[in-house]
Amino acid sequence: MSSQAVAEGGAAPGGKRPQPLIGANGYRLSAAALALAIFLFDILSPLEGAIAVLYVLVVFMVARTGRRREIIAAAAACLGLTLLAYFTSHGISHAGAPTLRALVSIAAIGVAALLALQNQSATATLVRSERRYRRMFDATRIGVMQEDWSRVRSELADASPADLEARAPGLIRIVDVNPAFLAMVGAGAGSFRGTVDDILSAGDRTFAGALAAFARGDTHYEGETEIIATDGRRVPVLFAITLPATPEDDGNVLVFVVDITERREAHDALHLAQTELAHAARVATLGELTASIAHEVNQPLMAVVTNGEAGMRWLRREPPDLGEVEKAMGRVISEGRRASDIVKRIRAFLSKAPSQPAELSVPSLIEDASALVERELARAGVHLSVKAPDGLPTVLGDRVQLQQVLVNLMVNASQAMAGHPGSRHLTVKAWADSGKIAITVSDTGPGIAAQDLQRLFDPFFTTKADGMGMGLAICRTTVEAHGGSLTVESEPPDGATFRISLPAQEASP
Repeated sequence: MSSQAVAEGGAAPGGKRPQPLIGANGYRLSAAALALAIFLFDILSPLEGAIAVLYVLVVFMVARTGRRREIIAAAAACLGLTLLAYFTSHGISHAGAPTLRALVSIAAIGVAALLALQNQSATATLVRSERRYRRMFDATRIGVMQEDWSRVRSELADASPADLEARAPGLIRIVDVNPAFLAMVGAGAGSFRGTVDDILSAGDRTFAGALAAFARGDTHYEGETEIIATDGRRVPVLFAITLPATPEDDGNVLVFVVDITERREAHDALHLAQTELAHAARVATLGELTASIAHEVNQPLMAVVTNGEAGMRWLRREPPDLGEVEKAMGRVISEGRRASDIVKRIRAFLSKAPSQPAELSVPSLIEDASALVERELARAGVHLSVKAPDGLPTVLGDRVQLQQVLVNLMVNASQAMAGHPGSRHLTVKAWADSGKIAITVSDTGPGIAAQDLQRLFDPFFTTKADGMGMGLAICRTTVEAHGGSLTVESEPPDGATFRISLPAQEASP
């Protein structure tokens, strides 16, 4: 707010009109006394001059009361006194230099009254604007801060960017805050003073962008960060800064702050629910793959037993064939490690551990997923064909999550072909495609009806009598979380093709 607005009756930052040094009655009495003194001097003084011009001081003094009617009344009274003094001193018929001086005085009083009225109208408009602004400032539920960036501008030319970035938060003074911001930081109804450094969290990464925008002369900057409450809490917020267009506005920078704690908590709860749901889907998938897992684990265990028995036979020979025993023990160790890897893979598949992105070989990813469903496909009479050439670029992602996507798609394809006449072929292909890796899972089942195709990835939509309707929704969410996409094409009765597209990793030099 300008000092002029306060001096002329504008609202102060607290919304209250400042108390003048002299009250309205004091101005009225002073103006009356001055008018009387000018009138007497004009009549009694032998000096020839436009004494009545001094009545403009009376008009301006009355204008300090801020009342329009009193200004008009004062101007009219001064005009009357000017005419009365003229006629008393010079009569009615006299015309000459005194008449000219009287006309000049009348014109001066009229102009002064007009200027005083215009100033009073402008001041009243400004006061109303200030009051409206203050009501908005105080009543809005969005936190608002008024900041002074003038010290930052004064150091822009001399300080290095790195040094200024470190010191600037401490140079920005918080001039005023509204009740919503006080509640946000837990300051109650008390005052809040300090610098931006007092409320920014130590890990803030947004201030550098705001400082750069200020240096460029931008008028707006927004972002998301955390502020520190008075009790030490970290409050997540969205903010928007109205940066000054000119140096004169540096002391009136407004920052609008919205508390997004509830949105952040809702997002975290949603993420947790998705994790739990994905885990439930993996457990449900495990139930369908139990036979396949038992078969996969049983193979290395049977090999361990077979090689152990062979080693014992070589030991019982006369003389024992230690070379063959050593080979048998080596095979036992190898098969034992294979069994351990299978168990680890299954435990990881069922784990609720957070995502662990890594560079993944696409052929290896498909091979692992195929191994998990091998028994399931064999039992359903499905022939699996994999076409994933070596040398494909890697993808960045979580092995277990992407493996789950492939397992779900292959199990769904197997179930879609169950009871379908004709050959049952499941084909998995992978190839590089314009900076991405494409993986398709195609079946020779009945395909997907046109009315179901658009809703296929919707949560809880299913075409199975006992389906949950979450498998494909989770698959799409998982692929999109990896920066990719999952789509489907189908023209019944020629089967369906699901296509996964993932960003390819650039080969290291």
